Amino acid sequence: MRKLPIFLIVVLAFLLRVLWLESYPVGFTPDEASFGYDAYSLLMTGKDQWGHTLPLVLESFGDFKSPFYSYITVPLIAIFGFTKFATRLPNALLGTGAVLVTYLLVREIRRVSFKKFEILNLKLETVASFLLAISPWHVMMSRGAFEANLTTFLLPLGIYLFLLGSKNAKYLILSAIVFGLNLFTYHSAKFVTPLVFTSLIFIFSKEISGKKFIVPASIFAAFLALTIYTFSLGAGSRISDVSILKNSLGPAATERIFAGSQGVPDFLARLMHNKFQVAGRQFIKNYMSYFSPHFLFSDGPSETTYGMIPGRGVLYWFESIFLVGFVIYLLREKLSKEIKVIIIWLFISPVPAALSIGPGFAANRAVIMVPAIQIISALGGMYLFNSLKKVVGKRAFKHSLSLATLVVAGLFIFFLEDYFVQSSRKAAQGMLYGNLELAKIFSQGTYENRSIIVGRSLSEPHIYIAFANKTDPSVYQNETKPWNYKQEGLKWVDQQPEYKLGKFLFKNIDWNSERHKSSILVGRPNEFPYELIPTYAIYYPDGTPSIYIVDPLEKIYAEKIN
Repeated sequence: MRKLPIFLIVVLAFLLRVLWLESYPVGFTPDEASFGYDAYSLLMTGKDQWGHTLPLVLESFGDFKSPFYSYITVPLIAIFGFTKFATRLPNALLGTGAVLVTYLLVREIRRVSFKKFEILNLKLETVASFLLAISPWHVMMSRGAFEANLTTFLLPLGIYLFLLGSKNAKYLILSAIVFGLNLFTYHSAKFVTPLVFTSLIFIFSKEISGKKFIVPASIFAAFLALTIYTFSLGAGSRISDVSILKNSLGPAATERIFAGSQGVPDFLARLMHNKFQVAGRQFIKNYMSYFSPHFLFSDGPSETTYGMIPGRGVLYWFESIFLVGFVIYLLREKLSKEIKVIIIWLFISPVPAALSIGPGFAANRAVIMVPAIQIISALGGMYLFNSLKKVVGKRAFKHSLSLATLVVAGLFIFFLEDYFVQSSRKAAQGMLYGNLELAKIFSQGTYENRSIIVGRSLSEPHIYIAFANKTDPSVYQNETKPWNYKQEGLKWVDQQPEYKLGKFLFKNIDWNSERHKSSILVGRPNEFPYELIPTYAIYYPDGTPSIYIVDPLEKIYAEKIN
């Protein structure tokens, strides 16, 4: 019976992350398609889509992704076939696994720090794992092929094994391996993982001193050296591309010129207004935003690209009270070593997101805060209820728990409705709904003997064609050889003026020059005349047209819409 609660929680977590996986999140991003196709290519040829043998970095579209996601997808594609479901399944499974790992980690922490910390037989680890199981942030990030979410499984697992290793050295080796693998999941993990690992070493220096730590330290150092080496393979270019330093020079120059015009000496203006000063100011603003009520509880993420719902906080409102409880706990209680690690983990997690350009509130870049924030929330909630239990009667306390349960259930139901009903309307455009559906139309042999021009506006349209058609990776690898985007000084594949994959030509749609030719034209509605009636149209779930397919040989396109 003692194991029944965590069994039910893990089952709930699994169902929330796996049911209707192909349909939610709506759409399918090019990154998801690329991870899937790289896995398919690795399975069939031992090489990625660009022909690199067992790569440490996936070139993808020129953004040089971390490879861990594609590698763990290989066996699932072998079992379930090359499908959208198989491509998303690894994240859903590890997202479920993160709930179990959180339970084990918090149980270990409680045994050391909170031996009698429970409410009506509910222990701290049960509450923490439940909060993660139903977390809007984690559920949504676990349902797509989103590599950023993998660290929510590996990082707590590494910490858990390290805590076990402080008593039994054999677990330290496993911990070092898990931490090392986490370096290859996502760019944010490359920054946070070494800091968490180093913090563990310093905090538990007495427990792990001596020869027993030489091997684990060497293993992690080898992984770290390999990670640094990948920067020379292209991984470093992605980090520099999204750094806030990249866009800081212009604002710094503007401020410096204005200061000079107001009589400030040039040397002082340069000292006070430079790209590092501007970047530092932006970093502080970005960093604080990830702890703001706007991000956590009301507005949520700023984009839907990772299956997130804008206008919905990444946490439930009731967790704000739990976090206040944790602040009270910090002020009143002595912190154990284990809790110090969780706090360090939480507060360094938003640093990579804060160092990056973009619209801000990037739930994918900051998801490494999960499940640390759920653990802290659970601790704060338990602390508040334990304090309440001491000052109110038994009956009033039970009524309080019943009310809290109803609030949690109500907010959870609202989340389910928002995600499984409303999100298709809200997130379709951000998740590029229609791109894969379009590719599936052509995979069925439609227009088999016609050349097809696909507009670059569809965002890396070639990967959808390869995914839907299950293009032979050996053929695809040969087709990519003329794509010399790097030699042309471009950063992304689809920045090329035009490039080909079989009968598909990818370039900008020029209606006036193409309307008298025989190629099928595919693009966004705004790439065609307003009065045009397409041969076929794909619509977003809200009824807005997403993609037009136009056959210039048919005369229907010339008719006006009344």
